[in-house]
Amino acid sequence: NGVAEIRASDGNGADNEYCGIALPELGFTAQQNAVMAVRLKIDAITTVKVEVGFTDVTTDNGAVNDLGANTGTADDCAVWVFDTDDTAYWQCFGNKAGTEATKIEDGLAPVADTYETLIVALRDTNAKFLRLDANGRQTYESAWMTDAITAADKLSPWIFVQLRTGTLDRNL
Repeated sequence: NGVAEIRASDGNGADNEYCGIALPELGFTAQQNAVMAVRLKIDAITTVKVEVGFTDVTTDNGAVNDLGANTGTADDCAVWVFDTDDTAYWQCFGNKAGTEATKIEDGLAPVADTYETLIVALRDTNAKFLRLDANGRQTYESAWMTDAITAADKLSPWIFVQLRTGTLDRNL
């Protein structure tokens, strides 16, 4: 029940500064039915990109390159993404061997400084996305996103925050 905070910058803030947290080894695969749940809150929901899920590379500037254009940076990933450069809503993004799946745009908006839980479940080449509110009540469950990720590729759980325009820091 500990709380960890990641900051997009050292406090000065600049466009596209970022911070990501991942387990140090790529020890998970979709064919092993990996599942992760993250309870998080964003201090402010303007000028920010947040990713939560699984990725194959933990040194990228985010697993998602351009959410509006549906392009990835990682070759394999399945992540919840909130990016104010595109919309003010959470979206579900998958990338299988460099080919992006049809993203799911659910219309769910985060609320500033309010906890929610995001869940990503993998099954072979498919991904499912669930969201729980601050009280732990399920508010969303997607259908299985097909061709979302490569079944045998090594993955790591991933939490990421990036500043967009402006100089204000964002804390996750």
